[in-house]
Amino acid sequence: MFASGFGILPRRGLYGALNLLGLGLGVAVFLTMMLIVRYEYEYDSYLPGASHIYQVDDDLRPAGRAPYENSWISFVPVPFMKQDFPEINQVLRIIETPMPVRAGPVLEQDMVTLTDRNFMSVFDLPMLEGNKATALDGPGKVVLSATMARKYFGTIHAIGRRMRIDNSGEDEIVSAIVADPPPNATSDFGIIMVFPSAWLEKLPFHNWGSQWGHVWVRIDDPRAVPRIAAGLRGFPYRHPAGWTESLIRFVYGDGGLTLVPLHAVHFHNAAIGEGGVSRRLIDILGLVGLAALATAIVNYVNLATARAALRAREVAMRKVLGATRRALIGRFMGDAVALVAMAVLVGLALTELSLRWVNMLGGWNIAFDWTYVLPVSVLIVLIVGIVAGIYPALVLSSFRPAAVLAASRMPAGGRVESMLRSALVVLQFGFAIVLAVCTLVMTDQAAFVRVMDRGIAKDGVIVIDALADSSLTARQAEIVRRLADVPGVRSATRSDMYPHHTIDSNLWRRPGSDRRISVRWGRAAPGYFETIGAKLVAGRLFDEHQGNDYHAGSEQEGAGTSIVISRLTAERFGFASPEAAVGQELRADDTAHNDRIIGVIDDIRFGDAHDPMSPLLYFGRSGSFDYVAAIIRYEGASRAEEMARLRSAWARIAPDVPFSAREVTDIFAVDFRADWSYGALFGIGSAVAIGIACLGLFGLSSFNVSRRQHEIGVRKVLGAGRRQILALLVGEFLRPVLIANLIAWPVAWLFMSRWLSGFDQRIALTPWPFVIAAGGAALIALLTVLGQTVRAAANPPAESLRAG
Repeated sequence: MFASGFGILPRRGLYGALNLLGLGLGVAVFLTMMLIVRYEYEYDSYLPGASHIYQVDDDLRPAGRAPYENSWISFVPVPFMKQDFPEINQVLRIIETPMPVRAGPVLEQDMVTLTDRNFMSVFDLPMLEGNKATALDGPGKVVLSATMARKYFGTIHAIGRRMRIDNSGEDEIVSAIVADPPPNATSDFGIIMVFPSAWLEKLPFHNWGSQWGHVWVRIDDPRAVPRIAAGLRGFPYRHPAGWTESLIRFVYGDGGLTLVPLHAVHFHNAAIGEGGVSRRLIDILGLVGLAALATAIVNYVNLATARAALRAREVAMRKVLGATRRALIGRFMGDAVALVAMAVLVGLALTELSLRWVNMLGGWNIAFDWTYVLPVSVLIVLIVGIVAGIYPALVLSSFRPAAVLAASRMPAGGRVESMLRSALVVLQFGFAIVLAVCTLVMTDQAAFVRVMDRGIAKDGVIVIDALADSSLTARQAEIVRRLADVPGVRSATRSDMYPHHTIDSNLWRRPGSDRRISVRWGRAAPGYFETIGAKLVAGRLFDEHQGNDYHAGSEQEGAGTSIVISRLTAERFGFASPEAAVGQELRADDTAHNDRIIGVIDDIRFGDAHDPMSPLLYFGRSGSFDYVAAIIRYEGASRAEEMARLRSAWARIAPDVPFSAREVTDIFAVDFRADWSYGALFGIGSAVAIGIACLGLFGLSSFNVSRRQHEIGVRKVLGAGRRQILALLVGEFLRPVLIANLIAWPVAWLFMSRWLSGFDQRIALTPWPFVIAAGGAALIALLTVLGQTVRAAANPPAESLRAG
C-alpha cells in the first residue's frame, strides 16, 4: 500500500503534496488535542476503587446572596457521618500543608498530608514496600512516595529510617513506600502521616467556620449515594457544634454538605474557583482537535473530488483496455487509502514533535501513548481513505469510454459540485476565524490580568512564608528586624494577609444592626501598608504611638480597638463614603466588643481575577501570630541577587527551617499563565486551521484557473482588461472567506462572552479581535491565490484559448 502511495505522489505533484501536508497537519492537531483531553479526563483514574470515593463539599445557599461551594470544609461533621449514614464505609479527614522536613543533612520544605489512620482504606495507593494494614496505624509513622524516599534517603528502600517533620522534636519512622502517582493526579501524597494529637484540639475539628482541609468518604454501594446526598443537605442543622440555628441559616441557608465523585473533582474544583482545569476549556480543545481533523478531511475530499475529473481519460483508456469497474474501484480506493496512510504518518511525526512544546505551554506531562495513538490512527486511515476515495471510485468508474474520449474537454462536474466545494471552503475558514478570535481575546485578557492594578505594588516585593514555622513563633519580630538589615532591603514587615493568602473570615455587623457581612480579616505589623504599597483614601493608618493601634495579641484587644478597612468593606456596610466610615464601629459575631475604624485603604485584590473582590479588615499586631509571612520590599538589586541574599541571611537566622519565598509577581503570575497558555494553544490551532484552509483554497484555485483558461481567453477577446480578469478571479476566490466571517463572528462572540463572564475583572469584547481575524484570514487567502490569478490574467488571449 505504501509503495503504491509513493508511486502516485510524483504523478499527482502539487495536488499530492497539498493533500499530504494538509491532512498531516489536521491529524497532528487532532491527536495532540485528544491526548490533552484524555489526560485531563483520566485524572485520578489510577486509584483502585476511584468510582466509590467522594469529596464532601460545603454547599452554601444563604438567602439573598449568591450560592457558592467550598471543597475546604470543617471536620465537625466527620464523627457523625457514619452514625447517620451506615452505608458510608469510610470517612477520612485530610489537611495538606507545607512543613519543614529533615532527614540527616537534607532539610527542605515539602507538602505533608496529615490524615486519619484509615487513609489506606479510602486511597488504596499502590504499595512498593511495607504493610498497608500497619503503615499508618498510629502516630510516629510516615509513608513516603518513591520520589520523596529518593529525595531524603537516596533510595526507595527506606523503611525503618528516621526523619523529622515540622521541627516537632520527635522523629518519625518510615513505615511504607508507595508508588509515585501519575502526573494527572489531584494529590501526589508524597509524605503522609497521622494527625499529631495536638492537632485534634485545633479549630477545624470543633468549629463549622474553620475550613482547613478536605473530607472524603468511600461508599461501596452506589444505590446509597442519592439517599446520603439528600441527607447531607441539612447536616449542619442536625449537628450544630455550638453554632446557633440563626447563624447556620445565615451561612448555609437551604444548603449543607454535598458529594462530589472523585473522577469529577479535577473539573469541579476549577468550577468553584479552587484550582484544577476548566472542563469547558478542555472540551473546547477537544472540539478544536475534532474540527481541525474535520477541516483537513474536508480539504482532502474537496481536492480529491475536484481533481478526480482530470483522471477521466485515464479511466476511459483503462476501460478500453479491459479494466472492469470493480478493478477501477479497487484502484481508486487503494490510492486514497495509501495517500491517507502517508499523511497520517506525517501527522504522527508532527504530534510527537509538538508534545514537548505543548507540555511546556500547559504545564502537562502528556506522553505519546502508542496504545491510544495507534488504533486511532488506523481508524483515521480507514475512514478518511474510504470517504476520500468513494466519490472518484463510484463516479469515475461509471464513465462511458466513448463519450469521455470523444469530448474535447474534461468533465468539470456540475453546479452542485461547485457550490459544495465553495461551502466546504466557507466552513474551513469559518472554523479558522473562530479560533483566531478566541486566540486574540484570550491573550488580551491574560495580558490585562498581568498588568491590572491590584491595589498593591507587585514589583520588588518578596513574601517569605517560611516565617510561619511554629518553631519561630517567639522570634517573628526579631527575624523581620534582622531581614531588614540585608543589603538592598528597603523595608520589612509581616502579616497573614498577602497575595493568594487571606485565610481568616468572619461575620461582622454595625452596632444596632442585624445585617451581617462576611469580611476577610488579618493582622498587620508595623510598616505593612507602606511595604505592600497600599493606598490610604481616608483617615489614617496604624501608628505605634497610638495605644489602641498595635496589640501583642488578641487577648489585649478590647472596646475601641483600632481597625483599618478597605473601600469595599465601607461600601458593604453602607457608609456613604470612605470618609464617613472613619470613626464608626464594627463588631465581629464572635466578640462582645466594638472595634473602631481609623482608616480606609483602597481595595486590594489578593485573589485571582476570576474571584470577586473581597472586603478586607486589619488589626494592628506587634506580637506573634499564626500563618504569618515576612514581606520584604527591596531595590537596587536584581530579583535573583536579592533572593540569594535573603536565602543566605535566613540560613544564619533560622538554620533549622528551610527557606521558602516567592516574588509577588510570581504569585500573581498563576492568575494569567494558564489563560495565556490556552490562548497560545488556540493560536497554534488557528494557524494550522488557516494553513489547511489555504492549502485547500490554493488547490481549488489552481484547478479552477486551469479549467477556466478558455473562458478567460474569450473575455479578453471581447475586451476585458487584465484588471477586470484579476478582480473577477480574486473576488470569486475570496467570496467564501467573506461569507465565513458571517458565520464565525456570532459563534466566536458567544464563546468569548461566556468565557469572559468567568472573570470578575475583564476586558471589553470589542470588534477589534473580529476585524483583525477577518482581515488576517482575507489577506492570507489573497496571497494564497494571487500568484495564480495574476498569471492567468496576464496570459495572452491566444494562449488562453489554446490551453482551454
